Amino acid sequence: MRTLWYAGLLLLTGIVLAACQSGDQTVGQSIINPLELVVQTVDTVTIRTSTVLKVDSFATSADNDILVGRWKDAQTGLMTSKAFAALDYAANSFSSQTNLRLDSLVLEMNYSFVYGDTTSLFDMSVHQLKKPLVAQVYYNGNSVDYETTPLLRKVVQPRPNSRGKQIRFRMPDALAQTLFARLLNGQISDYVSLGRLLPGFAFVNNSTNNTLAGFSAAATGSGIRLFYHTIDDPQTSLNLLFPITSLHFSQLLNDRTGTPLSALKTRSDAVNSRLTDNMSYVVPGAFLQTRIEFPYLGQFAAPNGFADLNKALLVIGPVRRNLLDNAPPPGASFGTTAPSPLLLFQTNSQNAAIAVVPEGVNGVLQSNASSASAYYAYDPTAQIFSDSYTFDLTYYISQIIKRKASNEPLLLTVLSPSTGLMKALSQRVALGNAYRTNDEMKLQLYITSGTQR
Repeated sequence: MRTLWYAGLLLLTGIVLAACQSGDQTVGQSIINPLELVVQTVDTVTIRTSTVLKVDSFATSADNDILVGRWKDAQTGLMTSKAFAALDYAANSFSSQTNLRLDSLVLEMNYSFVYGDTTSLFDMSVHQLKKPLVAQVYYNGNSVDYETTPLLRKVVQPRPNSRGKQIRFRMPDALAQTLFARLLNGQISDYVSLGRLLPGFAFVNNSTNNTLAGFSAAATGSGIRLFYHTIDDPQTSLNLLFPITSLHFSQLLNDRTGTPLSALKTRSDAVNSRLTDNMSYVVPGAFLQTRIEFPYLGQFAAPNGFADLNKALLVIGPVRRNLLDNAPPPGASFGTTAPSPLLLFQTNSQNAAIAVVPEGVNGVLQSNASSASAYYAYDPTAQIFSDSYTFDLTYYISQIIKRKASNEPLLLTVLSPSTGLMKALSQRVALGNAYRTNDEMKLQLYITSGTQR
């Protein structure tokens, strides 16, 4: 038997009768003979997706990482990141000693993470700041003046998992000698006097590859390390680290000129995914979010014998070729630290997150997130790489079908985390719409109903 039914203007076709489908078949037994119950699946509900803006700014100076790199995409445009940092003074007793000798001065930039193309070369230059950083909160749009000619420059293949886990620059010998001499004679004894010689650095990417490199600005992370020895024991190398812990920030700029998303000017603007190669985007660092609408769900007409909605799953396909393609999508963890989850909120005409979306059967959030969060999975055995996000929207969709809740558009986004901000801002994902082959978005409905006599 085949059951046909309509949802407003939408013809819901492709109904599969499958008594063995997932779901609780005890639903409706009090009014329908259990022997006459079947579970039908429907995955042809119309879904409309768009990319929208999250107009915001965020403080980058409190994070433990700084970000350097760029990412260019034909649909989303160009995102670039520079980093700025001052050196902390390291307490020492150099001025009271006369038997110390200089070996070298090295700038060490310790990797926190690298996203993107790690097979190509990464070209980073280091420029001296024109004056020391002021102690204040710095945001993603801030910048400070630095020397045009780089003090240091290095081209490397980024290897964050290598034994060294860092990029090392040998500082000019003349600068090293000056620093060492001023430490010995007491001219450098605090942050202010250190800043007169070394006001800080700007870290600039010169590559054209899609690579974003995060460097540690924690207490034991990056900075300049002074290597020295004593006259009495020249074979033993000693060192002193001046870290870049206290004052640092990252600048993130976005240019969507010439792309379909250049139409995004205000919070209320939206670009339909049909105009961006059947994809919408969630890119925190580029202020991009995805708007999801079920335009005809509010006109849902239940089939004959309808007992209840058993389950409603929103399945979303990231557009990727393999696990290493682009940056890890939000909520997908393959390392030791889980990235920020992908979340769903109800939204309005201004594309603001205005209400949580209940998840599961009972409508109670099952996670610690502030809204329904996705379960991410991939199939390691599939010939064609396949991964997906799944949201359990059973309660929410059921309330709409029963006319107990209005059919509001949804916002798919990532919240700014309290820690790991630069890592979260580096994540990005392109999401297939209903027309994207192999990565299509679906709302899967499992419906319990009685058979017709």
